[in-house]
Amino acid sequence: MRPLLALGLLFAVCLTAPPPRAADAVPAVPPRSAALADSNAGREQFVAALQRARSSQDAPEDSPALRSYILYDYLVAARLRYSLQTKSGEQLDSAIDAFLATRGRQPVTRALRHDWLIDLAQRRRWDWFLPRAADLTDPVLVCDRLEGRLESGDTRLGVDALTRWSLPQAQPRECDAVFDWLHRQGLIAQPLVEVRTRAALAADNPRLARTFAQELPPLSAAPLLLWAQLLETPGPVLKSLAAHPEQPVEAAALDAGFARLARSDSAAALELLPLLLTRADMTGDLRGRLQRDAALGAAYDRSPYALSALDSVSDDAANDELWQWRVRAALWRGQFDRARAWIERMPAPLAAQPRWRYWSARAVEATQGADAAVSLYASIASLRDYYGYLAADRLHVNYSLNVQASPDDPALQAALAARPGLLRASALFDCNLWDDASAEWANELADADPATRIQAARLAERWGWYAQAIATLAQANEWNDVGLRYPRPFSDEVARASARAQIPADWLMAVMRQESLFRRDAISRVGARGLMQLRVSTASAVARRWQLPTPATDELYDPRVSLTIGAAYLRELMDRYHGQLGPALAAYNAGTSPVARWMPTNPMDADVWIENIAYGETRDYVQRIFEHIVAFAWVRDADPPRLASLLPPVLPTEANASAPPPPPVVAPPIAALH
Repeated sequence: MRPLLALGLLFAVCLTAPPPRAADAVPAVPPRSAALADSNAGREQFVAALQRARSSQDAPEDSPALRSYILYDYLVAARLRYSLQTKSGEQLDSAIDAFLATRGRQPVTRALRHDWLIDLAQRRRWDWFLPRAADLTDPVLVCDRLEGRLESGDTRLGVDALTRWSLPQAQPRECDAVFDWLHRQGLIAQPLVEVRTRAALAADNPRLARTFAQELPPLSAAPLLLWAQLLETPGPVLKSLAAHPEQPVEAAALDAGFARLARSDSAAALELLPLLLTRADMTGDLRGRLQRDAALGAAYDRSPYALSALDSVSDDAANDELWQWRVRAALWRGQFDRARAWIERMPAPLAAQPRWRYWSARAVEATQGADAAVSLYASIASLRDYYGYLAADRLHVNYSLNVQASPDDPALQAALAARPGLLRASALFDCNLWDDASAEWANELADADPATRIQAARLAERWGWYAQAIATLAQANEWNDVGLRYPRPFSDEVARASARAQIPADWLMAVMRQESLFRRDAISRVGARGLMQLRVSTASAVARRWQLPTPATDELYDPRVSLTIGAAYLRELMDRYHGQLGPALAAYNAGTSPVARWMPTNPMDADVWIENIAYGETRDYVQRIFEHIVAFAWVRDADPPRLASLLPPVLPTEANASAPPPPPVVAPPIAALH
């Protein structure tokens, strides 16, 4: 038996209780109430009833106030979900079916419907399952549906089953019986197996590709297994291919393996490149791709050979990433004339971006003098973004935040607030059930026009639901209402953390906005939690160093804990990098190990250093926080700080300063390729 999926965050923030157990009796499903009363008494009874449902305590009869409470359906759905864990049968199935039928596709039904379908599949109740499972997307349930069709005698499922089998990803074991049926029916031919295996390799999943290739004869599997080897251990395999040019290899496999080597060991890739390019099976297209891979790897690593490698790639083989790193590598080496020449050769849409217009102006200033660059800087100095602020600093003019308050329509906001979906969203938000609240919000506003979304954003801001307000403004393409986009929540907690760590409050607000968008319950894909997105290990180590209580995992969702420790961690990073905010922010996002690789050996202009951050996500993160710092100063009626004052030259760390200088940029290994 498969376990039911976890019941989500229904009680994670609002309640604390033992693990749920199902009640003995099937919960009654009352007719849907027309009342939408939202009273304190109803809310208190709702919270208490949820607590009892979670701990399987005997519940008194639901009062009229509770039954009319706006979130009563969520209580009923929770009771039904808990009952599924130990109690199944026709009576419960009928109760759930009636509840779902009367609520349509409202968000309250989603988790219950999912768990019920899982339970029906476990019990092989295909008579209930199949009529209610036509629009599923969850892989387990999709496989359940295929299995149900097979067991019900539907022999027309071949196309749907082959479509699922062909996906380049591991499938749930619920698909095993259907896939075995495909084999028995002779519907899986060798060409299809090859296509499936290649798709897994193209998706960068060599382990899965090896599993798929087991169904192929050895001769057909051999080139695909070599491809998998190139993805898993590119260095040794590429050395063998370079030493034995007669050994066959597919072009896509060679390119995939070489690209991986270039990213992990750019020096080894540059060394092997000339030998690989002499292979008899080398085509012009593959030559360009390998040269591009090697050049990008060298640029990411700031290799002294990067400029030569980048120059060796023909413009026909250059993509946007290579064009941008050509300029970055030239800036890193202080070669502004080369940077300018490459910007002038860029594809026009790329060169028109504010980023490259700024660097074009910087290059003109460096090569022709400040006066020659004035008009170029002026063309972007009025923009409300990182590069606009940098350009304004070069001209010594005020920043232009281009603030324009969005329309404020209280009547429309009142009408929106009275909609059933937004009433439920508000009540769920009040209980810190933000995922459910967001689902109700999105469902209610699915067809809203931009003007309506703007008023909805104002409504969310008045509720204190800042993440939803900001996101809804973005959906409306409304960017100029800076006051609405930059609220200042948790101001008391920020002030205390700021004073303790000696970090300006605006900096903490900026980091918090970028990290979590002010969601206390935020959790990242790597397990960072809370407003300041701290990992448990990082938070514990910082707390020890600052003689603070070691936080439990759930305490990282507490704004006081998250902001105190997050500010302390940023203070440590500022001290580590000699008070340089740019490297400190980069380390907050990417960690100190990558930043150690990125530090220069000599003082460097901060804008050049930030532009050369190898991780695009981290580069954007740092630039966005500088934009946020300016905006947060504006919303409190302070003069925005100048980026020029926040971005002094980046100094080498002790380790970088003591490192031997890089070798002179003379004839690199790829010189013979010109």
